[in-house]
Order: sequence, then structure tokens, then C-alpha cells
Amino acid sequence: MPNIDKAQLIPLFHFPRSRILQSMEVTHCPHAVFFNHSDEECITCHQGEECLWINHNDEMVALEMKSVEELKQQLLIAVDFIDSNLSPHHMSRRKCQCENCRWLRQVQSTLDGKA
Repeated sequence: MPNIDKAQLIPLFHFPRSRILQSMEVTHCPHAVFFNHSDEECITCHQGEECLWINHNDEMVALEMKSVEELKQQLLIAVDFIDSNLSPHHMSRRKCQCENCRWLRQVQSTLDGKA
């Protein structure tokens, strides 16, 4: 298991934050994208997972206070989100140079200890 420093992981959160926020429909959110665990509307909202992730990882959260394991777990959730939103023409991700694929490779390289 590679020894990964938080300082390597924290900058990787910027990209998925912007992508997740861009994908969310927040015009009618009664909580301004602050997930409320006791509100039935939040619990059943189709954007619940994205909202939860943003609330745990936005710029207002002190990521440096989280453990490396927590940061890795949250990055893997972001990887799943980015990966699931790729169109079918991304079948050859090794060669693709779009922002999404470059970020996915960067995360993988960092988690493998090669960054």
C-alpha cells in the first residue's frame, strides 16, 4: 500500500466539486444544497448522493482535518460519479485527453503512489 500524503489528495477534490455542482439542479432546492438528514424531500431527492458528497467535501470543509482513508474514500465516490457520466465514446480512456479522463488517470496515479 503506497504512502499517500493528504497534500496530494486535497487538490484532486476541485475537479469533481465543479462537475458535481454543474450536474445538479438546485433551482428549487429548499436547503440551498445543504443536505438535511431529517427532511423527507432531501431523503427522497434524486440528487441526494451528489448533495451529500458536496456537503462533505466542498470548499468550506476542512479536508486537511480528514484522515487519508476518508479522503481516499471520498475521491473514489467522485471517481464513480465522473466515470458514470462519461459518454460511450470514452471506451479507450488511456488515449482520451478530455478533462474527465485526465482527472481519472491523475486520481488513479495518485492512489497508486505514482504521482
